[in-house]
Amino acid sequence: MLSKFVSFQSSAENRDKILKMLQNWELLRSYMLLGIDNKKSEQNFEIYQQIYVFRRLFRLGKSLQTILNILQKQQMQNLKKHFHQIPYAVNEMSTYSVYVFYFFFHLLENIMVIHQMGFFEKKFNHQLLKILSHSFWTLGLLTQLVFYLNRLRSNFRRESEMKQQIQNGMTNQEFISQIRALTKERYQFGFLILRIIGDLACAMQKAQIPEKLLNTRFNRGLVALGGLMSSAIQIYLQATKEGKKNVCEV
Repeated sequence: MLSKFVSFQSSAENRDKILKMLQNWELLRSYMLLGIDNKKSEQNFEIYQQIYVFRRLFRLGKSLQTILNILQKQQMQNLKKHFHQIPYAVNEMSTYSVYVFYFFFHLLENIMVIHQMGFFEKKFNHQLLKILSHSFWTLGLLTQLVFYLNRLRSNFRRESEMKQQIQNGMTNQEFISQIRALTKERYQFGFLILRIIGDLACAMQKAQIPEKLLNTRFNRGLVALGGLMSSAIQIYLQATKEGKKNVCEV
């Protein structure tokens, strides 16, 4: 058990997800103590904010990773391949859009944290940058949601086609094996969709979207539960991948 945990937390991305869970746990505790012990609630909220700043420092330069993702994807796939197929085109456009939105999200976050460290003499409107960065995060999450919903639709379509193929010579063993694979894939897509929904609560809150559309704000409890759900799902999915690896990432 200990060796698995060490292997899991050896990745910087995994450590960030653990910090994300702790961050949202402090936010939830702050919400639960409101009206009961306001001083303790404010202390928990300050811890939440400190972890948030630390995570931004921890992810310094993360915007460069999105550029690397685009370059790697261009090397692995030919954009013209199957581009006449609508599902393929939607997936491709969604993937690249997510990278672009996340690039600007992380870039603005990096600018804010570098400015807070005193590297820029020019003053920035941090509130405006925060709204812009989380608006890009919201767009990225919504685009991801479209991507996974489209993949989920394709999964059900493949299962329907497979049920027709069993009449054309497919053995029962092959049919059961492929159905299990499709079912496992659906579970993963379901987890990923729930993760996105959890992150949307935080992203939309900090982008002030509820205030502009509904003239209200999400309470801390809702945002915290969304963040906890998202981080728990991310940790679970990543831990299952780590369990299949022979070499741990450094």
